[in-house]
Amino acid sequence: MKTAKQKRFAAVFAGMLCISCLNAPLAVDAESAGTAGENDSIATAEELPLNTAVSGDISAKGDVDFYQFTLPEDGLLQVSMIADWVSDFGDSYRITFYDADGNEISQDDYVHSNTQFPANGWTAGVYYLSLAPYYADYPPASTYTLTANFTPKSQWESDSAYELEPNDSFSNANALTLSAPCRGVFHNYQDTDYYTFTTDQPGKLSVTLGDETQSSGYLGWSLFLYNSDREQIGKTELTQGTASVTIPEQGFDPGTFYIQVKTNAMTNGNWSGAEQYTLTADFTPTDSTYESEPNDSTSRADVMLPNTPVSGKLSDESDVDYYKVTLDSAAQFSLCLEHALPDDLSSSGTPWTVTCYPFDEKTGTLREDKAVTLDAALGKTKTESETVLVRGSTYYVEVRHKGYGGFSDLEYTLTMQAEMLTYTKGDVNADGSIDSTDVFVMMYSCAKKAVGRTDDLLDGADFLAADIDENGTLDSTDIFYEMLYIASKGAGVPVDWDSIVK
Repeated sequence: MKTAKQKRFAAVFAGMLCISCLNAPLAVDAESAGTAGENDSIATAEELPLNTAVSGDISAKGDVDFYQFTLPEDGLLQVSMIADWVSDFGDSYRITFYDADGNEISQDDYVHSNTQFPANGWTAGVYYLSLAPYYADYPPASTYTLTANFTPKSQWESDSAYELEPNDSFSNANALTLSAPCRGVFHNYQDTDYYTFTTDQPGKLSVTLGDETQSSGYLGWSLFLYNSDREQIGKTELTQGTASVTIPEQGFDPGTFYIQVKTNAMTNGNWSGAEQYTLTADFTPTDSTYESEPNDSTSRADVMLPNTPVSGKLSDESDVDYYKVTLDSAAQFSLCLEHALPDDLSSSGTPWTVTCYPFDEKTGTLREDKAVTLDAALGKTKTESETVLVRGSTYYVEVRHKGYGGFSDLEYTLTMQAEMLTYTKGDVNADGSIDSTDVFVMMYSCAKKAVGRTDDLLDGADFLAADIDENGTLDSTDIFYEMLYIASKGAGVPVDWDSIVK
């Protein structure tokens, strides 16, 4: 028994039935008593005129009534059925729709009340409809009335206001108008529907699946988002009793996208009938400072410029965002992550971990020695890392869920706050020459550090100039290299830092 039947149609039938009855002409008697066998197959189907009520009856045990209707162009079809119902048992019908080749499109079992079947977009062509007793040994005693109401696509509120079957694969996906709802129908438990749209600029995209009548069944429906390579980039599920569900808003580059909607009953079909849903893809244009998914690896990282904020969000606990930063010169920088407070101010936790990794050009991988890391808390709208000193190179900044303490899909803004530095290796006091004065400055800084003093130690560009072997530490080895370089120069020996530091 199909228990969702009354849920699907009770809310819309009363008003639509009145309109249908007022606008339709008197019913045409398509089949009267005593005509069993005259339209009992597709080959002998009676014509069902569009927008015209026709009457008939299941006249005897084993009788089946077939009707043929022709859609002159793509458009919206809504079939209604009215009968003098006596009882659920004795007046129950099975109604089946077929395409021009006789292939079953959908079937509704146990129809036992006045019904408006879900409005659905159909392509132009010939179709068939059959009515049979749900209980073969107990044909309904009453007369029925059928009406096939048709609205051409040219009269839809948008080009994609309704699904147009067939659209069961990527290759025949329906074109979808952005930010305009489209009504689709699951014709049976095996039905799956595809949609497509194209954006010509970067932007934030979300997809919502609605179930106004909450008829999704106990297994629910699934919603998928794919990019132009048909890679899955978003997924969610609508469960029984839920009015709508949304694939969270994410940023994407311009391109073609696909949406798939399916019922979760495909693996264990347990119902026949038509279930209607609403699908909407919302799009907001952005610029290059918003993340473009997928950016979950270094090979797909978005470009981030120093001192230029970028924005993004983690769509789920497994999402990771990467940004690539190229520093053309040495710099002192810190990372700053900002976000709005959540609606629920009682929420807590540390949902974001931001890490900056140096990139090893020789191996083509991230180095294990992290440049800097920060953990951003939900209740603190702005978090800054310590300031670090680095040489010019390529770096990758990773944003991920910390792994515990409250995941958040709030939008964040990330900035590398950088001060660019210039220096000449060995010229520690920046006077334009490399000489004994630089050696003295290096020795003095090392001596103070050795006795625990922290005042006036070499830092910033001066430290980088003194760190001859570039190992991040100023020590006697650097002083030795500095003295060897000065001595070689003084003796007239051609020398450069690469020949000194081996």
